[in-house]
Amino acid sequence: MEKKKGLHYGWLIVFSCFMIMSLYLCIVMNCPGLFLISVTEEFGISRSQYTLNTTVISVAMMIVAMNAGRIYSKFSVKKVMMVSSIILPIAYFFFSKATSIYMFYAISAVVGLCLGLCGMVPMSTLITRWFNGKKGLATGLAFTGSGLGGMILQPIIGQLIANTGWRNTYAILAVIMFVLVVPCTVFILKDDPADKGLEPYGGAKKADETVAVAVEEDGMTLGEARKKAYFWMFLPLVTLSSAAACSMVQNVSPYVTDLGFDPTVAASLSALSLGVLAACKVLLGQIFDKKGSLFTTVMSLTCLVAAAACYASAVNTAFLYAGIFISGLGIAYTTVGYPINTQTMFGKKDYSAIYGNVASFSSIGTALGSPITSLIYDATGSYRMAWAMWAAVNAVAIFVFIALNKMAENDRAK
Repeated sequence: MEKKKGLHYGWLIVFSCFMIMSLYLCIVMNCPGLFLISVTEEFGISRSQYTLNTTVISVAMMIVAMNAGRIYSKFSVKKVMMVSSIILPIAYFFFSKATSIYMFYAISAVVGLCLGLCGMVPMSTLITRWFNGKKGLATGLAFTGSGLGGMILQPIIGQLIANTGWRNTYAILAVIMFVLVVPCTVFILKDDPADKGLEPYGGAKKADETVAVAVEEDGMTLGEARKKAYFWMFLPLVTLSSAAACSMVQNVSPYVTDLGFDPTVAASLSALSLGVLAACKVLLGQIFDKKGSLFTTVMSLTCLVAAAACYASAVNTAFLYAGIFISGLGIAYTTVGYPINTQTMFGKKDYSAIYGNVASFSSIGTALGSPITSLIYDATGSYRMAWAMWAAVNAVAIFVFIALNKMAENDRAK
């Protein structure tokens, strides 16, 4: 295989994934909180009814993730991502035409299926194919999009809602998504380095390298992974972490508004949280490369616990800012950490199928997190109890991961 000089094409794959994250995943999953008050007031519905919209999207994504192994073994990753990236913004446009929350739910089902087909699982699969070196950095850079995009877009979306109304804002966002993302999936994405006459970044693995590398290359099938206790321990951990992270991302804006701040200030603080998240994704990828899975994951989960505790204790802006900055590494883990942990524990052999299962449990957490938080708000009139709950469950998750990591290490040593 030819080794070409200059910028490796894999970094263009990373750029395309970055664009999908910054516009599709960010707008669909990280920005609904900005519409919450406007939509609930017009339709006369509760906050928990509105946040079920995100649940529908997450369930649709979960369905796709659970079938990822079959989908990407039969069809080209590029072609699936290309088609779904075209349909998604068209469906998203129809949010602007919805006349009831039930229309929102129907549109969300289509949006969720498309986001699943061009989102985390296929992007992680492509990065795994294109990178043997600096995989953590590549993953971090690609997934930085959801945070950096949010930092840029949240103030803009807040102003658009205030000045043009929520319906026009949905329509404008749909056009932006189509114009900026579809060219990336149509013209840039490639299924495999061989399609460009290249080796993966970092070079092809050699047959005479260490046993550890051979295990990473070969790995397990999904059936073999399902026989491991640590596989089943990892999945609920993923669910809990995703639920907490989703709640923090989607409820910062309404929480700050409820504390008495102007909605534009709330949007700015929410944007700041996503900017911090963007920087932390790059940082977390590098920490994974240098410090390994155990240290980085425990650190990230500890940050989730500390951030939730700060929000629960927020009596002034100091606690809010502390929560925003501490949460960055914790929330970043739910996108950067899952694919890296999956490959570390189970290898490349059946990566799409195994990570599809992991992503489906992440979607369950995303589906449940914000509605649970909203239900607690509806029952108590405050988000504080929800933050305290997420701090507690992720404290437990730290010890679960330490145990399963030890089991995985012992299994690899056999």
